Amino acid sequence: TETGATYVMGVPTHAMDLLAEQRAQGASRMGAVETFYMAGAPIPPSVAEAFVHQGIKPQNVYGMTENSSHQFTDPKDDINTITETCGRGGPAYEVKIFDSENADRPLGPGEVGQIGGRGACLMLGYYANQEATEGSFNSSGWFLSGDLGMLDEAGNLTVSGRLKDLIIRGGHNIHPTTIEALALRHKDIEKAAAFPVTDKRLGERVCLAITGDVAAKPLLQHLAEEGLSVYDMPEYYLNLETFPLTASGKILKRELVDMVKRGELKPDAVRFKPKGETA
Repeated sequence: TETGATYVMGVPTHAMDLLAEQRAQGASRMGAVETFYMAGAPIPPSVAEAFVHQGIKPQNVYGMTENSSHQFTDPKDDINTITETCGRGGPAYEVKIFDSENADRPLGPGEVGQIGGRGACLMLGYYANQEATEGSFNSSGWFLSGDLGMLDEAGNLTVSGRLKDLIIRGGHNIHPTTIEALALRHKDIEKAAAFPVTDKRLGERVCLAITGDVAAKPLLQHLAEEGLSVYDMPEYYLNLETFPLTASGKILKRELVDMVKRGELKPDAVRFKPKGETA
């Protein structure tokens, strides 16, 4: 507000922090900001919606160093496209979704898989590392991002998270970003991170860490009311004062995993009980 900035760039964590500060100050609007460019991590729809409600256009952007910011929403897009997707991008890059288990098998609209791409803004390869270059492309020459996502019928991209971040519980794939986005719809949750906790029988179970004033039981109930499947429910809970962050403000999930392994964090075991269940 001091500088009169109209265009702001940051990662979703920056946006969450600014929105929290805005609420703390009781301000109805974030200064003169007209557009908030967010990239670097999937943007929870509730964060994008918070900007829309005060007349600020969030610009959802996706890309990598290897291929530039190739996917982005347009100010003329409808609200659902702006808050739920990364848009269609421009003509310099073509996106296609491939089976995460078979990088040569393309998937159709609505199917989640690894995001692949090709086009003029793509790198030629990794300098002096032919092995890494060859390992980053499928047999048809599509660059494999390592990210999970899907395209809708209109070609808008939704990013689900990193392929390596996928939590596999007894053979069932669980997408952390889905849990996080639903958690952040709770008015008393500031930040959320879903990550795996090692389990001898199932391989992995979900731990949901939050900052905010919400206990485990009402949090699980909130997730259920927001539509989270019982098969994706967190089985561990952490309420933290702060998250470990990268220099650019992204939550370090791998550090959370390691802190649990080292015993520095001790998640509480939780279990969601659907209404009517007594056992």
